[in-house]
Amino acid sequence: MNLLLCPSNKMGWRVAPSTGAERRLWVLAGQEHYAPTSSASLRSAPLEGATPHYCLGKLLRMMLLSVMGLIFLGGCQPCPEKFVSTETLVDEYNANASRVPRLWARARIRVTLSDEKGRSVSWGSTSPLASGNAILLLDKGDNPSEPTDFVLIGREITDLFRVGTDSAGGLYYCWANLGDKGGAWFGRTKYAGAPGVKAIPLDPLQLLEILGVTELPKVRAGAMPAVVMTLQNKPPDDCAYVVRYLKPQPISGHLKIWREVYFRWSNTEQRRPYQIKLYDADGLCRVVAKVADYKPIDTDTDGEGPIMPTDIRITFPAIKNVQTASSLHMRLSEMSTTRRFSKKVFDFQSHLPPGITNPVQVDAECENK
Repeated sequence: MNLLLCPSNKMGWRVAPSTGAERRLWVLAGQEHYAPTSSASLRSAPLEGATPHYCLGKLLRMMLLSVMGLIFLGGCQPCPEKFVSTETLVDEYNANASRVPRLWARARIRVTLSDEKGRSVSWGSTSPLASGNAILLLDKGDNPSEPTDFVLIGREITDLFRVGTDSAGGLYYCWANLGDKGGAWFGRTKYAGAPGVKAIPLDPLQLLEILGVTELPKVRAGAMPAVVMTLQNKPPDDCAYVVRYLKPQPISGHLKIWREVYFRWSNTEQRRPYQIKLYDADGLCRVVAKVADYKPIDTDTDGEGPIMPTDIRITFPAIKNVQTASSLHMRLSEMSTTRRFSKKVFDFQSHLPPGITNPVQVDAECENK
């Protein structure tokens, strides 16, 4: 049995089964019109103005009107009328971050790097079927005001790359041992972002800010670094609290915006970061990160534990004469604050591969300033 649906002005939707020889049904102005399905019969059958094109056109018009009605009635909800203060938002965020003094996590990552000529190389996979190919480690130490130790280690039998910070040496670094694409870069943490400092392929200080487990400055009058908040009122999908992180630039002392953290502004969703943008001293957006799929971190404390995003997509857009395009997709699992590891894992010099003998110092120009 064949069935045909067609809109009717007066009678709504009609359905007609075939009886005997296969037949089709059109409805025109509430009247049923039958015709055999063969092309020869269709040419000779009197359809009184009802044709397949008429039926299809009418159906499409009705579907379009229905979709437009749904958008008008339910798709353009305004942003919420109520909102919280900067202090409340920052305190909520910091309460979660402060419950992560250290972190061990397994990761599935995919990295894509490109050069000035547009040539690119990729490594890894974030497929659920892929095994973990990286380890992420973090240790804030005993003094929250001191730099955090952090490292992301990409492995395939042996270490293929490391992106990290070494608080004991006062360094941040990145090295990769990927054949002819290998190399190493490092800089001193105290000069990060200073005038003349060169970029490195993957900046660990930027990665650290994206994870959502390091604290923002408390809201205090006249204190630096500082945060300010604005509301992004772009319904329905871009209702957001936008928290901007301000800090004087090393050496010059000029006040700069370094980071924007976008939190959900919603009556139904929790206030969590979903996007982070990182800027350089010239105001260029160097990194855009999308974070999602928040999950709890295993701890040894009672009560509600901390959470962090486990689906992290980072894009480094191409900026002429500044940086080449690259990206990092990372899926985290097995996050824990209780799994122990040695602080030596963060050391830069001792983990350099034998083939990398001349690391590039990205802040060499700061020596004479």
